[in-house]
Amino acid sequence: MPSNTQRIVAAIVTAGLFVGGAWVASGFSANIDEAAASTTGTSENEGLTVNLHGARSTRGNVIVMAFDQQTAFDNMDYTKAAGYLEAPASEKPLRFDFPDLESGYFAIIAFHDENGDYDLNYDANYMPTEGYAVSGMNDLNETPVFEYSLIGTDKPTDMTLFYWP
Repeated sequence: MPSNTQRIVAAIVTAGLFVGGAWVASGFSANIDEAAASTTGTSENEGLTVNLHGARSTRGNVIVMAFDQQTAFDNMDYTKAAGYLEAPASEKPLRFDFPDLESGYFAIIAFHDENGDYDLNYDANYMPTEGYAVSGMNDLNETPVFEYSLIGTDKPTDMTLFYWP
């Protein structure tokens, strides 16, 4: 049975982890206002809007695809995407507007095509060598699932590119 001293120390450590975790998490907020200028020239928030953060360089392009079909999503088939946009990479947040996608649900895949080959490249262990983001994914070690990736068009979606070390 723990002593009173051990209980007090445990309570202090727990409080420290809680406050420290909140402080760390506050550094990961996304500010939609930073991405206020559309990369697609759309002036109003109509349709699907994706704010993309976290590009590690200005090399290449950033490609964003919106899918409304599971097969196209699973194969990253841009020819069957409901929406496809690309813009020069920027370390500042980028806003991608799909004004034609006014209603419904879409799964978003974005990647930083640093070498300009229009492919998300992988190393020998099948780990992506370029940054990527998938809507609705909380664990980037998992395979994206179409149904869990669907987002609506009612408000802008913030996504952050993830790079494997």
